[in-house]
Amino acid sequence: MDKEIERQKRIAFYSEIGQFFSPDATFNRHSFQQTLAETYGKIEYGQNDVDNLPGSKAAWLTEYLSSIFEYLQEKGMSHKSMDIFNAALEVSESHGISSISMPTKYLRQMIISYEEKKSTRTDKKISPDDKRDLIFRAAVKIFAEKGFHKATMDEIASQAGMGKGSIYRHFKSKEELLRQLLNEKYEEIMKRIIQIFSRERDVLQYIKEMIEVWIDFIDKNHVVYRLIQNESIGLIVGENTMFYDYLITHLPMFKEKILAMNKENRLKTTNFYTVFYGILGFIDGVVQKWFRRGMNYSLQEEVPVIIEVLFNGFVGASSSGTK
Repeated sequence: MDKEIERQKRIAFYSEIGQFFSPDATFNRHSFQQTLAETYGKIEYGQNDVDNLPGSKAAWLTEYLSSIFEYLQEKGMSHKSMDIFNAALEVSESHGISSISMPTKYLRQMIISYEEKKSTRTDKKISPDDKRDLIFRAAVKIFAEKGFHKATMDEIASQAGMGKGSIYRHFKSKEELLRQLLNEKYEEIMKRIIQIFSRERDVLQYIKEMIEVWIDFIDKNHVVYRLIQNESIGLIVGENTMFYDYLITHLPMFKEKILAMNKENRLKTTNFYTVFYGILGFIDGVVQKWFRRGMNYSLQEEVPVIIEVLFNGFVGASSSGTK
């Protein structure tokens, strides 16, 4: 029983944290400050007995920030603590909180992480130039014809219409070329997922749109998808460069955001990974059937069936319920 209570508390905490961040971990300052202001109001009006809050606003803030900092440290996101701390001080001053105490371990870690990020910050990579894009398109064609292992840099260079030396000026090896090709495709998917979460939606609509994005990607990039699914490719490029690991790593608040959106408990299960891997696994089965049939129809035709089956499995509602 105690474990179940603890599990429910943890889910509630994930859900609350999810309201303060976008899936790619961009801090939502307004949402965080609004939560603080509402809680201060409860304490000021003596409603702390209802919410089991400490009597002092400063005491509550210390406990609350400590729990958030602890969680961010576990997620490898301590550098976000400084943004949260500044936002908390800003709204707290307007509620008469002139000072708070914080455990030194959090303050120290917050400062160290912030300084490390500041010292190692680099400009984002510019968009690929025409030559780089040409190499990628040539590589995809050669990989489709010969497979990754049998393809050579000479063949890729020939397909791209340039010398092998030009290829090596951009990529030191075939493996590096593949790694960067996959990263670029993953970035494309991530941007579309982030765009989905930028609009207010029911949790089922979020999932429906993400399924549509993933199917659209596979339909247009089936060669890349085969590479993603190839276990031997995973050994070459490394686990962190495979799609599922890349997504979770680069969208560290993805799970929390989904839980935050599941306010009406539309999902049957609160186990995020059960839903996540269940959806991806089912879609892969549909895609493999598409491959076996020679891709002689648009994969988009499978979307309604995929959504219907998955929603009945994880939600118990038809796709029409998301409209």
